[in-house]
Amino acid sequence: MTRRLAILLLIVLVVPCFGFGPPRLTDADEPLKSLTPQQIALMRDEPLPAVTAPAALLVNPTTGQVILAQNEHARRAPASLTKLVTAIVALERGDLDQTVTVTEEDLQIWTMIGLHEQETLTLDEMLHVLLIPSDNTAGVTIARTLGGTADVFVGWMNQWVESHGLRNTHFANPHGLDDEENYTSAWDMAQIALYAESVPFLREILATPEIIAADRRLVNTNEMLTRYSGTVGIKTGTEELAGECLITLVRRPQGDALAVVLGSTDRYADSVSLLDHFYGHYAELHFDLPESPLNRYVDTEGNLHAFGLREPLTMLVRSWQTGSVTIVRRIHNPVVNPAADEPIGTLEVLLAGRPLMEAPLYAR
Repeated sequence: MTRRLAILLLIVLVVPCFGFGPPRLTDADEPLKSLTPQQIALMRDEPLPAVTAPAALLVNPTTGQVILAQNEHARRAPASLTKLVTAIVALERGDLDQTVTVTEEDLQIWTMIGLHEQETLTLDEMLHVLLIPSDNTAGVTIARTLGGTADVFVGWMNQWVESHGLRNTHFANPHGLDDEENYTSAWDMAQIALYAESVPFLREILATPEIIAADRRLVNTNEMLTRYSGTVGIKTGTEELAGECLITLVRRPQGDALAVVLGSTDRYADSVSLLDHFYGHYAELHFDLPESPLNRYVDTEGNLHAFGLREPLTMLVRSWQTGSVTIVRRIHNPVVNPAADEPIGTLEVLLAGRPLMEAPLYAR
């Protein structure tokens, strides 16, 4: 009897060890972090800001994540936002050191800074005049000089937007004064703005609140440069048909935000509402694995190998999530001679222990 009980006990203890495979971590094994009351409060969905602009867009350029999109593909008059493409094409077609001369015909389009007939500036200077005080005559002078006629230059502008897949944008002039054939969309303007910001020469101009150039004090029409912290550009536009237009790019340690408003009745209030919403609710997180004893694995022969990511990871999260995000390195393939293109594991990004995203790890 005693022997039978012993055998039965042995079976009970041994059977669970078969058929279930080796022990491994499951979702339930991950340590779950508790959320603070403040985080729980921030989790509540906040309504998106209401803006007067019939077309608006709020996006995180780093990740491409759209936070707010309101009629973002609707065609709207662009006003002086047009000048961004005028400047882009001028840089592609001209030389910054070449001279451009204002003609009597150019002055039929009014000048905000008092350009006069036969005034000669370098293209560099004229682009400052075009973009900082947003002078209309400057646009005509640049277009006529580089294209032979303004119409030829505008044709180049339309070729440029078409080549970049901007199907809801078309230009009829180089300055942006109202014209039925002059239109764009908030989405297209966001792409144009980011392209302009990728050009160092333009990025510097668009970030300049004021400067002495062309023998004048040029003051930027974009008040966000001095009234909203972190603003680095980019452009205003105002016309009767277009209404108030504004593109704003803000860079802060918390992350980057791009706001576009078209047809607004108060472009600054609208833009501030959009940007405040972003910085009140979102943050960028960046992940990289530098050289470190933590970022090594032991292969099957006991040798150490460094590992890392091909490129740093960036993700956009809600602000309440930042304190609950952790990373886990998992080595699945501890090979002795790892190939350059062969993943050896995975970096997992977890929110309170739950997976958010992952990326392959490679031996260095």
